Amino acid sequence: MPILALIAAAKSSSSSLFLPILLVIFAGVYFFVLRPRQQAARKQRETASAVEVGDHVQTIGGIRGHVIAMSDDGDEVTIATGHEPGSEPNPNAPTHMTFTRRAVQKLPDSPSEESGAAESGEDGDEGSASS
Repeated sequence: MPILALIAAAKSSSSSLFLPILLVIFAGVYFFVLRPRQQAARKQRETASAVEVGDHVQTIGGIRGHVIAMSDDGDEVTIATGHEPGSEPNPNAPTHMTFTRRAVQKLPDSPSEESGAAESGEDGDEGSASS
């Protein structure tokens, strides 16, 4: 009879650890997998909604070009490729492609804008720390 009592006690102690371990696993999956994925999707939606005619964009497939037209409902974007960055897009160029708005992202106008924003953020942090 004492053996059965020991087995029952062992089962209850292992089951009392099961729930906290399971909760830790679910929390880890949420914070390390699901949440970053949701934040990336939100950022992609925001950048896709900010695209306007004349913007330099890149598709999810890596094609770069300038937006030359958008559909009336705003779900489709037509880009022109085959011209030098920084020059005006040629609306008569034979390389017009239409994509869904979700498939494009806006690129910075120049590489210095992207690095300049990062540098100003770092300078602001250093300045506030020393004040």
